[in-house]
Amino acid sequence: MAYGECEAFGTKTGYFVWREVWRRLLGIEDEASEEEQVRALERTIEAIDPSLLPRAPLLGPVVGLSIPDSDVTRSFDAKFRKTSLEDLLSSCLRAVARERPFAVVLEDCHWIDELSRDLLQVLTRVAAALPVLFVAAYRPAAKPGGDLGLEQLSVFSEMPLDRMAPAEIAQITRAKIARLGGESQDVSPALVDLLAARSDGN
Repeated sequence: MAYGECEAFGTKTGYFVWREVWRRLLGIEDEASEEEQVRALERTIEAIDPSLLPRAPLLGPVVGLSIPDSDVTRSFDAKFRKTSLEDLLSSCLRAVARERPFAVVLEDCHWIDELSRDLLQVLTRVAAALPVLFVAAYRPAAKPGGDLGLEQLSVFSEMPLDRMAPAEIAQITRAKIARLGGESQDVSPALVDLLAARSDGN
């Protein structure tokens, strides 16, 4: 499983939610130096399809690496860079799915940036024929799909979750306190009320 999370501050950062997803799927180790990470990425792309290697610099913003343009990508304008990147990642998705089924979980998609949303639409269409599950969690929105543009897909299914009741909030709070090393005792009703009000049951 690969996991990404949107942040409120990430709405202006292109492809923010995809960074950890694609670093994991493409085998980029956080502990390695940036130079080693770039080499690992290039090896992975070459193993998928050597003809894709000249487009590897397009992956820089997605995986959080500074990769100098190649002779091929240097001439790309912004629109062509975007479509070429989406095509490249579609090829990578197919290649990873040939090796194993997997799930991609994207949290807090009500904060998704525009480029990430466009990429999600592209990849979910590609994944319709693959053993890949996309899970996009988002707060209630005015229309199905949370304004992600997925509702027209035949494979799209929305599962609304009700807000948690105070008893459920108390149970989660007790578990969290215990996990942090505190005593698993009864939680103060005032604390439950405060958490219910601040989280709106989410």
